[in-house]
Amino acid sequence: MMKTIIIGAGFAGLSAASALINDFIIIEKESRPGGLCRSEEKDGFVFDYTGHFLHLRTKKASDFVREKCGVLPQITRKAFVFSGGVYTGYPYQANYYGLPSRIALENLEGFLKAREKGKTAQDNFKDWILTALGEGNAKNFMFPYNKKLFKYPLEKLTLDWMGRFVPSPSVEEVMKGLLPEKDRGMGYNASFYYPKKCGIESVIKSLYMGLEKKTLTGEKAVKIELKKKAVHCDSGRVFKYENIISTMPLPELAAITGRPDLIKAASRLKAVSVYCLNVGFKKQGHIGRHWVYVPEKKYPFYRIGFPSEVSVSCAPAGCSSVFAEVSFKGRVPRGIDERIVSGLADMGIIKKRSDIICMLPMILKNAYVIYDREREGAVSYMEKELLKAGILLAGRWGKWEYSSMEDAIIEGMAAAEKIVAGK
Repeated sequence: MMKTIIIGAGFAGLSAASALINDFIIIEKESRPGGLCRSEEKDGFVFDYTGHFLHLRTKKASDFVREKCGVLPQITRKAFVFSGGVYTGYPYQANYYGLPSRIALENLEGFLKAREKGKTAQDNFKDWILTALGEGNAKNFMFPYNKKLFKYPLEKLTLDWMGRFVPSPSVEEVMKGLLPEKDRGMGYNASFYYPKKCGIESVIKSLYMGLEKKTLTGEKAVKIELKKKAVHCDSGRVFKYENIISTMPLPELAAITGRPDLIKAASRLKAVSVYCLNVGFKKQGHIGRHWVYVPEKKYPFYRIGFPSEVSVSCAPAGCSSVFAEVSFKGRVPRGIDERIVSGLADMGIIKKRSDIICMLPMILKNAYVIYDREREGAVSYMEKELLKAGILLAGRWGKWEYSSMEDAIIEGMAAAEKIVAGK
């Protein structure tokens, strides 16, 4: 019998493995570790599975990454919003300088009126936006951007996911946003860490060193017998266990247990997937941006980013790269590549179609969890019931949450520490 089985070799799974003393294995369905924190090479370009920038706020995670990866370059973000035909600083709600005067005034008046009322709604995301940021910010950025991203009615979203991810500026910060400075360091991602070479997967490779013999790649868990405490893989192999640390998507975990109550609870969980088109192109000069939020309907993508601006190693000499993210439910929208390229050309990112060297599409299934009123009860029930069977959850999809790579590291280690402590 194996003491612990870790399902998934992404950030959470590898971090969990680092905190276990012995007697464990990692089961990973892909041919290499990383989950969606992987990088692909094409025609000399390095593309991540969309923007993966490492934010480290806690000493524990920082020490862990430094121990495994050495000192990673710390980069001050260059984040912008493109709307009204102009680039303004991020976050939008605290950076009105450069906007058309009509829009800037509308945003400011709406914000001040909302603050004058002094009561911020906590019932749903739509009302929170209106009462915390005002009608101008809602109309000109928050509503169109988040509708693009979540593809879900904003009045049905709770506030449980927001935390550090949606900055709420003070009056003083908004007033400063009328001045030319582009980025005021607000939010959790004011700076980030990124490897010098080989994309985000180089971090995964560092975490994976020494775990190769403990990891079974190309092995997919297809059935878990909770009473017998046995994991069945698609290869036919069966592993007995005392504990499982699962980082696989929670609905998939519920399905392979075969328990009707867990499957029913999982049916209440929702998410939106992301189609990411990576484009390598001939350089047209210094771009000076890391990523850009794009709220307007005329553009199919909600965000674009420039890997070659983060690390020159992500593109050959004389070239640049951009990724464009489009959220979707069901099927990838038809003709989306052409719409993306047209949008990039309209924004002036790509000057001529003949400048495009390569394109690489990627799909991130269930990229963003939907936090509606059903999620909290369903996840809480499943987590409690699975724990009774010796299964601990960790990671963005394991816990079915909106979180960062650092969160995955902390959650993986915490789950392993509970097992080591006999808890």
